[in-house]
Amino acid sequence: VIGSDPISVARLRIQWLGLAVGMTLLVVLAALFLTEWPQRKLLPLDGIYAVFPAGPRVVDHGGRIGGIGPNQIGGALALLAPLGLALALDETGSGRSGRSLAAATVALAITVLLLTQSRSAWVGALLGLTLVGWWRVGRTAWLRRPLGRTVLHVALGLGLALLVAVITSTWLAPLDSTSDTLTGRLRIWTTSVLLIGEYLYTGVVPGQFPLVLKAAFPDVGATVAPHIPHAHNFVLQALLDLGLPGSVLLGLLIALALRGLILTARDSKDSSFQLLAVGLAGSLLAFFVYGLTDTIAPGARGGLPFWLVLGLALASGRLPRETQVTE
Repeated sequence: VIGSDPISVARLRIQWLGLAVGMTLLVVLAALFLTEWPQRKLLPLDGIYAVFPAGPRVVDHGGRIGGIGPNQIGGALALLAPLGLALALDETGSGRSGRSLAAATVALAITVLLLTQSRSAWVGALLGLTLVGWWRVGRTAWLRRPLGRTVLHVALGLGLALLVAVITSTWLAPLDSTSDTLTGRLRIWTTSVLLIGEYLYTGVVPGQFPLVLKAAFPDVGATVAPHIPHAHNFVLQALLDLGLPGSVLLGLLIALALRGLILTARDSKDSSFQLLAVGLAGSLLAFFVYGLTDTIAPGARGGLPFWLVLGLALASGRLPRETQVTE
């Protein structure tokens, strides 16, 4: 997409919009047809879940074939929503129809995200969307004044504190299984660290964590959950999937991506490129916050949205710093 030739800004905007909308719609379709929704969790949504079609079961849950976990759907949507919001707010972008399409996609993503009842995804999405909104709204005239900035920061702080307080309180109460509580997650993290020490350089390879965990710590399945698909932490899961060498390389890719995003947001003369960089930064922020207490394994099929966003973030470092002529 990005090379040494002059870049068509209009063409890039269409490509960004197509990638964001297409990937989000794929995740939403997976949510509607392939997800195994919770029977009870934070909100009484059983009536809504009953309306969704019972699609094919494609995931092996330790001998039981079921649907995709809603937390996985939530993580993917939390990752994609900030990028979509940035495209929807780009007033110099692909016209009113493009912005409307992006806005409708974001609204759909947030709706399905709420249905997943994934607390980790909720907090991550809130922070990622807030970053994009803060960048866009913060550029208006009244928010450049001290009073306006103070009002914005206080409102954001109170809203975030309220959401975190409500969500954190649910971590202390048992839900469908103890893996959904803080105590259960601590047990999973502890055993994951022990496995990392055992397989530091090679990892347990992608997809093998449940089997290795069950063989090494059979008591975890009895006390936490019958099937634990991943380490419920992005860093731990990366070390388990890729080993230390692979995780270091992944960390370098992420660092290079963040550097490119910062440079583009700071130095680009094109507001579309700046907003795209902030949207991608918001997406990565949302995913990594989600990855503190849950995760989509880097080597899993569901990790495709993460690699897409990371690739776009890496490419953002090659975006021109000067304004280009649009077609």
